[in-house]
Amino acid sequence: MVLAERKELRRVGGEVGGAVEAVEGTKVQVVIIRPGLSENGLEYRPDVLRRSVRLWEGASAFLDHPTAIDMSRAGGRSVRDLAGYYSSVSYEEGAGVKATLRLLDGTQAGDSAIDLVKQVLETRDAGGAGPNVGISADMIVRKRPLGQMTNGKTMWEVQEVMKVNSADIVVNPSAGGYFDRALEAEEVQNIAAGGSGVTDGGGGVGHAPPLRTPDVDRQGTQNATDSETDGLDGLRVALAGELLTARLANSNLPEPAQAMIRRQFESRAFQPAELDRSIEDLRKLLATSFENQVVSGNGALRPLAGYGGTRVGMGARERVFLAMERLFGLELPDSRRDIPKFEGIRDAYVTITGDSAFRGSYDWENSVVREANEVTTTILNDALTNALNKALVRDYRGQPKWWEPIVNKASIRDVKQQTRVLLNDFSSLSTVAEFGAYTNLAWGDSQEAYTPTKKGNTVAVTLEAIINDDLRAVTRIPSKLAIAAAITINESISNMFTQSSGAGPTLDSDNHRVFDGTNHGNRGNTALSSTSVQAGSIAMLKQTNSADKRLGIRPTFLLVPPDLSFTAQVLLQTALIPGSANNDVNVLRGTMQPIVVPNWTDTNNWYMLAGPDQIESIEVGFLGGREEPEMFVQDQPQNGQVFTNDAITWKIRWFYGQAWLDYRGAYGSIVA
Repeated sequence: MVLAERKELRRVGGEVGGAVEAVEGTKVQVVIIRPGLSENGLEYRPDVLRRSVRLWEGASAFLDHPTAIDMSRAGGRSVRDLAGYYSSVSYEEGAGVKATLRLLDGTQAGDSAIDLVKQVLETRDAGGAGPNVGISADMIVRKRPLGQMTNGKTMWEVQEVMKVNSADIVVNPSAGGYFDRALEAEEVQNIAAGGSGVTDGGGGVGHAPPLRTPDVDRQGTQNATDSETDGLDGLRVALAGELLTARLANSNLPEPAQAMIRRQFESRAFQPAELDRSIEDLRKLLATSFENQVVSGNGALRPLAGYGGTRVGMGARERVFLAMERLFGLELPDSRRDIPKFEGIRDAYVTITGDSAFRGSYDWENSVVREANEVTTTILNDALTNALNKALVRDYRGQPKWWEPIVNKASIRDVKQQTRVLLNDFSSLSTVAEFGAYTNLAWGDSQEAYTPTKKGNTVAVTLEAIINDDLRAVTRIPSKLAIAAAITINESISNMFTQSSGAGPTLDSDNHRVFDGTNHGNRGNTALSSTSVQAGSIAMLKQTNSADKRLGIRPTFLLVPPDLSFTAQVLLQTALIPGSANNDVNVLRGTMQPIVVPNWTDTNNWYMLAGPDQIESIEVGFLGGREEPEMFVQDQPQNGQVFTNDAITWKIRWFYGQAWLDYRGAYGSIVA
């Protein structure tokens, strides 16, 4: 069967790829593509490339990878990314398709490309390790299967290049590309993304040698002489060492982590994808170990150190994640504002998976994510989970949480019973006479305990929802979950007051209810009024510690049900006592902050609390200090499948617990 497909081809070390051969002002001599077998398993014959020459004439050169997300922008690729175009295209035997790349002087992308080439070469001339630069051909080809290679991949014969979309300048390409040698005496540079640069022996122009296409039989067996093998092995090790140095220099890994990767790969040949996977796996391991477990922004654009702040190429995976965040209405950093927005969840699905037929499996040939080290069978799930988590955190933080000012938040390490020891108080210090002995103060302690609970549910997005493009339903999931989470914890803390008809739970330290007029002296039974609030405030001022010494605690918050919200505002905010015969001054004005508790259904009971800065009355503990719920992918697709049972299922999970620690900072009026 003959197929048409879109391909990005970049190779390292003597295989198919683009090379920059010479630079003169804003004109760059390049090899766009060379004959041979690509890493994707596509074999390009000389006659096929020779026939494609006319297609490259006038083709655009963009700065950075082309992706399907770019194509979602009206008009296609942004003109801001246009770096130049190709002219004087020809085919040279043994070399491939050659052209003059004319960079657009005075444009943002063109100037960046010119500066990048110059600065990279200057750095390499000085003996430094530069970033990877290559030509990424974006084209549509017709192919037919030939057999299987030794790595298990299918080998295809390219019969014709049908269309050339562009051939782009890629900075730090994920599939390879690096400098082969530095500036020659006649100021002619050879920059290779694949190919091995050699001189002509007289210090003249350097050229990439012809690519030797290996003999591959139907079972994928490659034949070469021993001498050829030895020479190629030495070259591969040398080139691999250059690649290792460049990759580690741009990895941003700490030095101990770089040393670990260096020991793993030095002095041997390897595939670039293998190195990239190891770096990425180690980066993820370090991120998992040290992250603060709170979802936050992606941060600012990272400049390429040592190259004038030249922008580092952004991979398709990162662009997909950012585009998905835009779909869910999340704010992006200023440096990422140019990321296009998906039209809907259906558009996002097809763009990421390439599954335009909705078979429920990935079609990597048509997917936006084409780089080998970025292709995983969970990329759609990962992008959605990332956006859902961030949107969930954003929306939860925006929910009303009336209890936040009155509680002490704590980070707990596990979900076992949490014990809080309360040290008994000392009495006043004794007077010590001259030459007198000091007397010992006896002390003891009491404790309160609570056990965190796990809250959670599952949420599924079905294949039908994606096909029908139920955008509003999917993007509203985080908001609905955030509301449910806020209601859950609001009710949990509300119940700490309403238990036992408003008397609260029983304390472990003395086996009495929190609000107990006889044993705790912090309970009244009169309706909310200026007189009753003053009486409650005086009762709190008289509270004593365990040594029977008064603490002088003043109430900071007045908690009321919705039915008493306006009564509370009048009591605490008016200048004069309402209804008083002589317009007496309102002594309660500004003494407390009213808090309306929507969860309370009793229309008469009210409470006063001191602030956590005076005394810790209530503690709310969150596992690992994470105050917001989090989402996980419950399904893990296998063998390239997107869905399990035609649905992607997420699990929302949240660990927290709460308890009263001390009754003396609270007063309640339980009105009959």
